[in-house]
Amino acid sequence: MPAWGQISPGELSKAHAELEGMSKCTLCHDLGKKVSNLKCMECHKEIKSLVNKKSGYHASAAVSTKDCFDCHSEHHGRKFDMTRFDEKNFDHALTQYGLVGKHATTECNACHKPDNIADKDIRKRTGTYLGLKHECLACHDNYHQNTLDNNCTLCHDMKAFQPAAKFNHANTDFKLRG
Repeated sequence: MPAWGQISPGELSKAHAELEGMSKCTLCHDLGKKVSNLKCMECHKEIKSLVNKKSGYHASAAVSTKDCFDCHSEHHGRKFDMTRFDEKNFDHALTQYGLVGKHATTECNACHKPDNIADKDIRKRTGTYLGLKHECLACHDNYHQNTLDNNCTLCHDMKAFQPAAKFNHANTDFKLRG
């Protein structure tokens, strides 16, 4: 096996295991060169779609100028987690959705779960942080059962659902008298 180390620097992660082997190197690498971002995006269509829509973390100015392998290196073995990142210090503003108010203290997995992801191609990825929409109803139940405007921030702020800090009866069909 010493000769194999001359060709491959190590096993691929579990996610890319099917791409391993001498005849498959050019699926990710340009011949004799580093990994190609274009080739990454050929497989990772969900990320390419988000970048093209200028939506989410990978479309941010801080990330879109990087090579994929700057954050997602390979050849570290089957158990290597290529998508690891520091949740506690993650700058959520890079996703075009800064966490303010109650959202800033909510656990990541309270929102980032498959049921909250509309795009079926992204939803099928396990453990993903991709694909959440910014609308309140993407994560929260429609408490008012479609009887009010879906723009929840007309009445609510990000500090708490109750009280509805911006609600004003004078702006409704049910004005309070007396």
